[in-house]
Amino acid sequence: MKKLILLWLLLALLASNVAAQVRLLNDFSSKLDQAAIVLKAQADLEAQQSNLLAQEAQRGWEVFGGISAGYQKSPFAREPFGRFFDPMARIGLRYPLLGSAERQQRAVNDAATQVKIEDIRLGWSRRLAASFLEESYAAYWSSQKMLALSEAYIRLRDEGFEKAISKRREAGLLFMSDYLEFLSAFDRAERTRIEYRNNREQALNRLSHLTNSTVMPFEAVKPLLAEITNNFTADYDQPDLRIIRTQIDNLQNTQETEKWQGIESDVSTTAFVGPAIPYPSADSMQYGYGGAVGVNFRMPLEIVNYRKSERSRLNSQLISFRSEYARREQELQHEFHTLFNNYQQTIQQIKFLHTRLAAAKELMRERDLRMRVMDGDVLEKYLQAVNTYYRVATEYIEAESEHWKIHIRLRQYISESLPAKSNKSKDHDAEVDIVSLIEPLNQAKRFLHGEKKNAEVQQFSGFVLPVSTPSVDVKFATYVWNFEDLVDRPYFWQQKSIEKIDRFLISLNAKQILRFSANPGKLNQFIEKAHRHGSRVELLLGDPSWILPKYRNKLMTIIGSLADIRFDGLHLDIEPDQLEDALTEKERLIAFVETVRQATAISPWPVGVSMHHRYLHNKLSFDLCIVCKLKQAGIREIAIMYYSINTSAIVKTLRDAMNKHPSMFFSLAQSLEPVLGPENSYFRQSPAVFNEAMQQFNTQLQNHNFSGIVIQSWQDFESYLYENSI
Repeated sequence: MKKLILLWLLLALLASNVAAQVRLLNDFSSKLDQAAIVLKAQADLEAQQSNLLAQEAQRGWEVFGGISAGYQKSPFAREPFGRFFDPMARIGLRYPLLGSAERQQRAVNDAATQVKIEDIRLGWSRRLAASFLEESYAAYWSSQKMLALSEAYIRLRDEGFEKAISKRREAGLLFMSDYLEFLSAFDRAERTRIEYRNNREQALNRLSHLTNSTVMPFEAVKPLLAEITNNFTADYDQPDLRIIRTQIDNLQNTQETEKWQGIESDVSTTAFVGPAIPYPSADSMQYGYGGAVGVNFRMPLEIVNYRKSERSRLNSQLISFRSEYARREQELQHEFHTLFNNYQQTIQQIKFLHTRLAAAKELMRERDLRMRVMDGDVLEKYLQAVNTYYRVATEYIEAESEHWKIHIRLRQYISESLPAKSNKSKDHDAEVDIVSLIEPLNQAKRFLHGEKKNAEVQQFSGFVLPVSTPSVDVKFATYVWNFEDLVDRPYFWQQKSIEKIDRFLISLNAKQILRFSANPGKLNQFIEKAHRHGSRVELLLGDPSWILPKYRNKLMTIIGSLADIRFDGLHLDIEPDQLEDALTEKERLIAFVETVRQATAISPWPVGVSMHHRYLHNKLSFDLCIVCKLKQAGIREIAIMYYSINTSAIVKTLRDAMNKHPSMFFSLAQSLEPVLGPENSYFRQSPAVFNEAMQQFNTQLQNHNFSGIVIQSWQDFESYLYENSI
């Protein structure tokens, strides 16, 4: 029997839990009268109603009376009857007149005014309680949605995300900064989960407080929010304004009705009874009685000043209330317009994030397809797409929550009825439910669970993706302006991107020059590793101020300080065009050649220079043959900086130069810099376009004096590889 009872109780408990899983906003509204704010306002109203009844009871006729006793001595009586015991009793009625009647009426009016104020506050407390309840429900809903999203994202870490990127980092295929950025994304998600767990608990506590009941965890459902447009009527008559207006009306009524301030008056009738004087005998007492009717008044001696001051006080209070009313009305109008503008902004933000969410989801799909058919850094790109999707999804939930909260507050200013739940169309794109939000994160598990790439042609939605982008069989040289990041990078020589580079032109900053000139061991080790991997390392110096005679010695000093380092060459990237304010155009070219000549004279390594392609033409060089002068200065190679995607023009220019100067080696500098426009840089071009152009250069410029292609720069080359697989 006991087991049956326990089983019945357990089933009842389970049934109640199932029933409580989904709770709508309307399920809580019926208990709003139990909210503390409503109960307090109700009690305050009842107290003021009792005070009004008390004030009305004190108005009008009054009963007064008294009993007294004492001794009298009559000058007309002989001893021993000269002293008399004199008791007396009296009773009467009194009716207030003039200022007394006005004072009683004012007390009644003040009490009635306070009842109106408390009634306004009671109605407002019910509206506030409903708003607080809906805001708490909205906070619970957004916390519930954010927690589900964050927990789905964090599960990816435990199911292989962290392990995958750790292996990539150990293999040198992932920068440490990117690795830490991936890990920090999970830390941020963990922080978000803790934050919204607290928010959910706080919302649950507020719901319990507002309904004066125990609220267990449940599943919240967002109601449809009615559309709010510019056509509605704004209601600035808020409770605080109605309270001030009630006080103004009371003061105006006092000013209009009170004419006898300071003059207290009443009419009274009195009956009394007492002993007759003198007593007829010492042993007996005879009583007499009587009555009187009278008019009484009292006033201060300074009655004129009193009345004047009282009128001035009332007038000042009235001015104060009217000023406060005008100020508060302006504030409410400003608050309303600010709130409505914020509301419109949140609508646009939701539309924007709705589009971004679709884009992030599509990016995940595209990265997934690329990961199936391509090699390279597609894994990192896919994980970045996952992170982007999670970040956009959290922003979308936050925007939805903010939109709901502003919608609640804005409804307080709308005069016509506009319930939260409506059959009208919503004022923004359809809400993305939590199942749809989490679906892309759940799909990410397919890769994390070890799904292999498909080497066959993949077809999706009518688009056919090739197995891979044909790679270009070209080796590059590259300008390296961030050598401090490169020299300390673990597994640098195991990176796949290194396979494309056979020549590094490395630039050193002032600190590195001082350090390596004093202790060249680390730099020499880097050069030795480069040689083992079939690459050359040249020193790149690129300060155009060295062209000027007064700064030329700095260049010579740097070359001398690094002379013991086993560089394969020295490359000068000192552009005369950057000295427009210092020298005339021809003077700049002459100074440029002289600086190169002096550097070549003291350099322990072969020297090359970078030069703009227009200086290949004498007409554009003030009739100076710059190539001839550089040859005379001892230069063995010139890197022609021709930043353009017009391959035919570049090929023609380089061919003409190589044929004209067969004893000078030429290389071609091409840009992958994102700061240049699409007509000057391949950064925004597809891998197919880049590969085709590089292959065309490599084929059509083949000559005994063509040294190859130089990429500007290594950092941009790596960024391009991260975006594309070549």
